Amino acid sequence: AVHDMMAMFENRRDDMAKKAGYNKMGSLAVSYGDDPVGALGVSPPSTEGKPKDSTSTQNSYEPSRRIESTDQVLALEPSLRFQAFPPTSAKYEYEAVSASSGRFTKELARRCVSDFDVNFLYGTKVKAITTTQGKDGKKPRISEVQTNQGVISVPEDVHVVVMAGAWTPHVLALMDVYAPVYPLKGYAMSVSAQEALRTNRALKPQDLPSRIVCDKYMYTTRLGDEIRITSIGEFSEWNTQPTPHVDEHFRREAIRQFPQLKELIPKAKTYCGHRPFVSDGILLLGAANTHEKLYVSCGPGSNGWKLAMGSGDVIARLISGQTTEQMKEELGFDADAFSPAGRVLYSPLFAKMCRARWDV
Repeated sequence: AVHDMMAMFENRRDDMAKKAGYNKMGSLAVSYGDDPVGALGVSPPSTEGKPKDSTSTQNSYEPSRRIESTDQVLALEPSLRFQAFPPTSAKYEYEAVSASSGRFTKELARRCVSDFDVNFLYGTKVKAITTTQGKDGKKPRISEVQTNQGVISVPEDVHVVVMAGAWTPHVLALMDVYAPVYPLKGYAMSVSAQEALRTNRALKPQDLPSRIVCDKYMYTTRLGDEIRITSIGEFSEWNTQPTPHVDEHFRREAIRQFPQLKELIPKAKTYCGHRPFVSDGILLLGAANTHEKLYVSCGPGSNGWKLAMGSGDVIARLISGQTTEQMKEELGFDADAFSPAGRVLYSPLFAKMCRARWDV
């Protein structure tokens, strides 16, 4: 699925790469001795008597090589030389790529409307769901979806896929169904590279981040003119407004990582979104056994865009009638491992409590 997306970006006859800010410069996960300098420590950690290979980065399937000195790290990514305490080592994933998921999905939606028979209902919130007895007499089926824009009738032969990200539990609770999905709030801001160069005439293009640069607390990506700075924030239910003290830490860490952007970071708007995390860490993908023709695709955490095309392919195959055994034979993996069965449950009492708690 990732290769299919990259093929779209690499297609020179397709302008998706430009629209989404496609970047092939790789990823640099930097370390500062044993622990990165960050929100929990504002002074450089001591490396005395500690192995030079210390790192806080996690294992990855991306091809990579170790960079074992500050000089080598700064030679690869000169924008880090402005840090008060530069990195002592890094892991360079030289085949990693990045792009803007927001810009990509907006362009994809535009193409779906113009080139295919796809209709998006924007500004539409599900308020209630009506179910009736299904054909098999055992499971109910969804017959109506009531929204703030009116009622959507669901014919018997229509399949329903709930893929509402962190709001999936809200939608399913309207059917007395519980899903173990929790919203992990992330923080993000963007600054313009051109504006940074105009604001500080002493800066040169190489003084700005050129690739993915991450440490224990911050994750910065270059997407064309956009320099996007992100971090994991907190569990605070479904509130998408930045918490003031967390936002303050976020901005302080952003300036710590790239002090040359200190004129722009305080003025940048903070955006918050939710990463849908499943309690056991395993994606919910497939048919729910609580209702007829009901499917769930949710819970990828921070890997949603990376998994999106593959998840969509699995759902499309299931709806078309392909079995998980057939998929395993063709694709080489067991889709049943992600099945919602046994995790997405009919639980009327608990769902009622959730609706009261969430005011849905």
